[in-house]
Amino acid sequence: MTIKRFSLILFGAALIGSGVVHAAPDTRVQQLAGMPMAQPAQVGLSADRLKAMADHFAQAAQTKAAAGYVIMVARYGKVVFSSTTGFQDIEAGKPMSIDTKFRIASMTKPVTTAAVMMLVEEGRLQLHDPVARYLPEFANMRVATGFDDKGDPITEPAKRAITIEDLLTHTSGIGYLFDRKTPLGKMWLSAGFQNVKDLSEFTHKVASLPLYFQPGERFFYSFADDVLGRVIEVVSGQAFDRFLAQRLFVPLGMTNTGFHISPAELASVATLYRHDAQGGLERRDPALGGNITDPNFPPGGGGGLISTATDYMRFAQMMANGGSFGGKQYLSPVTVAQMTRNRIAVGDPESFWGANSKGQGYGLGVGMITDAGRAPYIASDGDFAWGGLWDTQWVASPSTGITAVLMTQMDPTGDTEPKRTLADFRSMLFASVVEVGARPPAGR
Repeated sequence: MTIKRFSLILFGAALIGSGVVHAAPDTRVQQLAGMPMAQPAQVGLSADRLKAMADHFAQAAQTKAAAGYVIMVARYGKVVFSSTTGFQDIEAGKPMSIDTKFRIASMTKPVTTAAVMMLVEEGRLQLHDPVARYLPEFANMRVATGFDDKGDPITEPAKRAITIEDLLTHTSGIGYLFDRKTPLGKMWLSAGFQNVKDLSEFTHKVASLPLYFQPGERFFYSFADDVLGRVIEVVSGQAFDRFLAQRLFVPLGMTNTGFHISPAELASVATLYRHDAQGGLERRDPALGGNITDPNFPPGGGGGLISTATDYMRFAQMMANGGSFGGKQYLSPVTVAQMTRNRIAVGDPESFWGANSKGQGYGLGVGMITDAGRAPYIASDGDFAWGGLWDTQWVASPSTGITAVLMTQMDPTGDTEPKRTLADFRSMLFASVVEVGARPPAGR
């Protein structure tokens, strides 16, 4: 799918420091991201504190924490704030804009999950279905229990079949590309996933490798969403990228979202940077996301999408609205409630990701705050989201009515590990709340 170019007209823009902060006017005919716009005070937010958040990230760009940022904030379905700061391409002197496209990596996963749940709602798929019912290559899976003296894996049969729910919750035992230490991790790294011709070849390769553990045993971040992309193809009879375009992107108005772009459109995509040994920024080839200008490169359900802040805000607001946007129902609110309930063992995210995941759970394709009292940033129970490797972020907060997106493009594997945006973004975002509530205050 080729991403169409378009520009959104911003009203009431004012230059602040090195960035642009857009204060939304109180005019119903004016919209951003397909949503009405309002002043922060009209929805119980502090304009000064939102500006302080923008200034914070403008300073971060000036000190080379990242090249630049795009931020968008909505409350009660109205866009109240957006900010662009720093550069999309430092060497070319091209500033960040509201139209800048980003490789959103794992922010693809919630989109893939929404597509799966559409099929579940239609009775074409069930959460407890064995994956092998649709992808026979996943029959008779084996689990690694160790390695012999020759370095070959010792395996045992899986005690039960991998289910669709196992894939959606990352409890299948399937591996990924982040284990660079164990012998099994090295097997997965050397499997050549970047060289497959289509999703069928991809899933056959995944199914040929030993599982990390028995299905359902624990949480382990994985290629599960990429496998789900192939499940969607088989069940729907459509190519995965075409299904997403027809069922989500086109009706949602996400005209800048897809898996592939033309070579001419590369100039609209934010450059990926990482830190060098001196803490400066150096360009980075984002090979992990595949060749986005090659229309034949398989679309990755776990991390292949390119999008903009305005486009992703439409998807995030649809989820925040309980599955509806712009007068169209994409998912039932009951389904969204199912997706945003924790389905894994307490403490699993913290055990896997570390202390930054305290108080977090994982449902179907999204993580959520299950214990805000343990979260390492300002949060409310029930907030749900899922970020991307290159530090793209979004959050929907049912208890406050806030939906927000932050886009940047930083590789965490540089010589100097960058400070990730999640904690500062969440804390400063929710610090802007001056009236609490999930619905608009009376008279607003």
